[in-house]
Amino acid sequence: MKKWKMKLLNSFTSSKGILFHLIGIFAVIWFLLRSGTSPHRTQYPCQQVAKTIASIYIAYWSAMLLGISLYLKKLKMHFASLLPLFAIILLFAYSIGGNLIKENRDWKPLPKEPIGKPTGYKPGRVVWVWNPHATREELQGYWWERENNNQEVIDEMFEQGIKALAGVNDTKKAWDSLFRWFNIQHGKGNVSYMPGEIIAIKINMNNCWDSTNYRHEDNDRDASPYVVKALLRQLVNVVGVNQENIILFDASRPIPDWFYYRVIYKDYPVSMELEFPNVKFYDCIGKEGRIKVQPSEMRIYFAYGPCKYRTLPKCVVEADYLINMPLLKMHPINNGMTLSGKNLFGCWIEEVEDIHDYHEYGQIMGNPAPQVDLLAHEQLGGKTLLYIGDGLFGTLKDHKTIAKFQMYPFNNDWTNSLFFSQDPVAIDSVMFDFLNEEADPIEGAHNYLHQAAQPTWKYDPEGDGTYLNESLGVHEHWDTNVDIFSPERYSGAGIGIDFVAIGKEYAEPSIRILAPRPNHLYIFGKDVAIISKTVVIGSIVVEGKPEGVYGVEKVEFYINGMLKKEDFEAPYNWEWKGFSFGKYTLKLIAYYDGKSVEREIDVWKFL
Repeated sequence: MKKWKMKLLNSFTSSKGILFHLIGIFAVIWFLLRSGTSPHRTQYPCQQVAKTIASIYIAYWSAMLLGISLYLKKLKMHFASLLPLFAIILLFAYSIGGNLIKENRDWKPLPKEPIGKPTGYKPGRVVWVWNPHATREELQGYWWERENNNQEVIDEMFEQGIKALAGVNDTKKAWDSLFRWFNIQHGKGNVSYMPGEIIAIKINMNNCWDSTNYRHEDNDRDASPYVVKALLRQLVNVVGVNQENIILFDASRPIPDWFYYRVIYKDYPVSMELEFPNVKFYDCIGKEGRIKVQPSEMRIYFAYGPCKYRTLPKCVVEADYLINMPLLKMHPINNGMTLSGKNLFGCWIEEVEDIHDYHEYGQIMGNPAPQVDLLAHEQLGGKTLLYIGDGLFGTLKDHKTIAKFQMYPFNNDWTNSLFFSQDPVAIDSVMFDFLNEEADPIEGAHNYLHQAAQPTWKYDPEGDGTYLNESLGVHEHWDTNVDIFSPERYSGAGIGIDFVAIGKEYAEPSIRILAPRPNHLYIFGKDVAIISKTVVIGSIVVEGKPEGVYGVEKVEFYINGMLKKEDFEAPYNWEWKGFSFGKYTLKLIAYYDGKSVEREIDVWKFL
């Protein structure tokens, strides 16, 4: 009897086989029922376990059905050709339930069409600092452990970013310029930071779900203690802020030990010398050196949805300045994103989940968006002196799983980036473009940027009858035909985003494989899902893009070391067709100026 027959029979008759099917069916049903109507539930721990088991079960049946179809084809059964389609339909249905199938993302953002009004000391300026030495390429343990982060490099990147943002060569003068501009805008006069003023820093601890203790550890992406420490060193040692006047907070989550200790100690766990013992930490628990947030009388009122308002904590209302520190990451709800606007979701006392319906509604172009309510509120966006985007480790498919980026100049490495701006719309636009280039968020993910740049709804976040009637900043998309380190990537000062890139000296040429992309599922050439492997069912057009190189002579395409095509003109592609079954190594080599660059990935291809 054929092996696949024996395997199928054993899977249904043995006790282990019966248990396997019962658990697999239960996992699929549980995942579909829990996630079908509320995609954000896929981030829950129980759903992650169910998704893994269901994926294995679906993969099992896909392989079995494919084997059956091949057997029946040998018997010349006419209906055999329908079985692979049946397997694909099963996978397709499961993917929809698991919020993995990608929506139509063929839309192309229009480059250099700015909307809104640039703001900041240097209006619309966004500084991107990249240094591949900021983190270890091959991690040891969790991403946030000391050996994976170079504090000295991160401190240097921070100093470079602040000076470039103000356009001066002295760090203290740079901070002085930023404070003076902000205070002039808020009617305080031409004054810098004054002793005794309080600075609250909104960090992103969204993946710290365990509210029972501070000792939970995982590899999920949250605020980097090393980026926060670089900021604190600037505020304390350069600006001269007393530690007692600095607040780190996330009102909706606990601040765990792994973060807390690495901030307060100078070089934890190697040294127990205290560096920032008097900085205040506010979170939702309030134990072991951290303070529980307390409600104020101030509220946030939303422009849409059943949740009318939320309550701000006293630590926010009593602060003189805010610093917003978003992360470069995607979001599982409709494949959106988590940037400066979404980072403010942790700025109220009550639960966050009730705002998710509004968040989904705001991902339709033209609809109101909660990020605008938050960025426009006088106690939140209105108090924000500076936006610092932490892009040391980006995420691609969700809000927690760190991933290496393929695009130039990252070249299959961590993103190792920091972003600086006083314009919330501009910095989120730039961070959006990085994510859009690599992760394909839905078009509606940038709806809030349109709304913030040119409000079309009645936003009254203070609930006082005064509606937002002015632009919160400038929004535009970059021109990918321009070098990523060039200021001409965007429209420039006075028109749109004033883009300043630092780190080109570290960049190396590369060739990126645009299709098939790592960890994506393709069905007959269509990119339909993000999964744990690169899987291709049917034929596909392989695409390559040389980056950081000029005068490309040709691109070669290889499968398992065998040359399949030489392409001498852009766009460089080759159609991979014909019967395939199993794991293959796909390699592309680009030749230029007597040199070459190459990239390869493993692909599971069927049919």
